Amino acid sequence: MNLDWDDIHWKDPDGGTIVLHGILPTVVLPNGMRPRLNWHGLGIIAASEEVEVWAEEEKSEVKDAGINLDSAILNGGLDGLYLEMLTWVEGLQVGKFPDPEPRRLHKAAVNHNRPVFFAEPDMDDEDWADFLGKEAKAMTRPLKLLRIVFTSRRWRKCIKRMRKHVIEQPVREPDGLQAASALAATWWTLNRENSDAGLNQDKDNRFASRLQGSLAKLREDHGDEALLLVPIQQAYRHSMLIALEKLPEIEESSSLEGSSDKEEE
Repeated sequence: MNLDWDDIHWKDPDGGTIVLHGILPTVVLPNGMRPRLNWHGLGIIAASEEVEVWAEEEKSEVKDAGINLDSAILNGGLDGLYLEMLTWVEGLQVGKFPDPEPRRLHKAAVNHNRPVFFAEPDMDDEDWADFLGKEAKAMTRPLKLLRIVFTSRRWRKCIKRMRKHVIEQPVREPDGLQAASALAATWWTLNRENSDAGLNQDKDNRFASRLQGSLAKLREDHGDEALLLVPIQQAYRHSMLIALEKLPEIEESSSLEGSSDKEEE
């Protein structure tokens, strides 16, 4: 597992670059750790419906600040455990909804009229709907359900293993980044374990195929200099890099063109 703080740059043999920018879910990264790149398009590791989810979360936060965090913690499970542990981390803004880094970059893309691509297919994709059915079946097998019963125990064991992977935060950045990185990596690892290894690889390959398709679209206007910025869970970057290096067949991804309407970055 790679928990380095530097972004991963993957160069497509056909031209252009995909930058895997590591984020920690619901954590606001310090200004010094935000990407300083001339990027041409944004790749979101979610379906296009995510934009509507973000908008609804923003509305609910305006009405009742912190309601999304409180609800997620009360719902329990891995998400609730991760968020509850995260609230103890000092020196960082944590537990923020909508997920701050992808949402901030999405607003920047809209503000600067840059295309936004979505790695996850929408629900009208029959192959994806079939995949989600297989994933749900894998997660509800008796042995998997038994593992969920012992979530707290699995969490404690995994967080101990994660310590050897944690890397010191960049100079002059908050110490809490190390703790947040370990928590996020534990959350991601246990979520992956709740599914099936083969299905996880299939998902990675599908996402990689669509990210490469997004980069191919950017090459039409920017040639070999095309750069697709992808905010992605820090612990997930290595698996996605492996999938990209397999050079799966390129698939066109759903996209939204940027708007000239101004939004706060």
